[in-house]
Amino acid sequence: MTVQEMYYKRVISNELQQLLMDGRELHWLYNLVRERKELDFLIGSNNSQEWVSVYCGTTRLLRISLKRNRVNIAADHKYLKYAKDKGLDIYGIRETTDLYFEKDFVQMLVYLRQDNQLDRYYHNKKEGYFQNLFSRQFGIDGTGHENFAVIDKEAVIGYQDIRAKQNYFSKKQDIFKTIKKHLSEIDANKYGRNISKDALGNEVDFLAVNRSGDVLLIEFKHGSSTKGIYLSPIQIGLYCSIFNDYVRRNRQDFMDNIGEVIKQKKAIGLISPNFPKVSLTGKIIPMLVIAQFNPKSSAFDTFGEVLKICREIFKDNTWLSDLEVYEYDEQRELKRLRY
Repeated sequence: MTVQEMYYKRVISNELQQLLMDGRELHWLYNLVRERKELDFLIGSNNSQEWVSVYCGTTRLLRISLKRNRVNIAADHKYLKYAKDKGLDIYGIRETTDLYFEKDFVQMLVYLRQDNQLDRYYHNKKEGYFQNLFSRQFGIDGTGHENFAVIDKEAVIGYQDIRAKQNYFSKKQDIFKTIKKHLSEIDANKYGRNISKDALGNEVDFLAVNRSGDVLLIEFKHGSSTKGIYLSPIQIGLYCSIFNDYVRRNRQDFMDNIGEVIKQKKAIGLISPNFPKVSLTGKIIPMLVIAQFNPKSSAFDTFGEVLKICREIFKDNTWLSDLEVYEYDEQRELKRLRY
């Protein structure tokens, strides 16, 4: 795998960025998201496309992109159909002079709040609710005095093409699937039966930068997700391995892109301009954040067991030794957990 076959790219074009700026066609959307605590932004790009997305918890309600000097407003098919059935004019290809759909979008939020099925990824106050709370606290709601700023969500290392991804990611993924298979063989009742067949993706919940210039790789779980918590060393281990491989291959490229993301997010208003300018170190620190942590649950003890088993398999007692674990509550407080 060469440096050119892997990349980290999340900055959007100036043309798309400008739509959100003061006085421009979608600045109303920026103001709306800032005012509505249930909403949040995600901006990003890869080698083939770029986008601005609006989320409610883990539900993506808008995906905005440019297409031949026109604007494409998209979403999952069920939301397209829902809006159409309700007579709301939100989605589709639009001219830049036809982007004021605030009234219909706000009405869509009202309708969704009344639909128990479509609203379950935020107002049930599970993972999506707390992810949104966390993302806004260290993003659009930040004052600049926080210990870190969220710079990316659903963060991924990109690949030049499918072949490059298969040559690298699939092989890397297999290593960690083998660990899950081993856990099932040790004790299927405790760790889960056939858990190696479960999805093991490549999207990190959050990337953040702390005031020291380190990049935080953050996996986010809700306290009710017992299996998610105790298997998190495997998931985090995969992410760390991928990102560290990339940084070793092209450290400067990674830091340059991180720097550009921070600069752009400050310009848009997704990171406070008061967050200090940091000298990026290129160091990656893994973090696990557990919302509504339940100290009576066995999940965290089992987490420690899984971490120990992973270290035995890798024959490395220092594997994920820099992992930081925190509990997070509705008062938006982070408290360090020892393991």
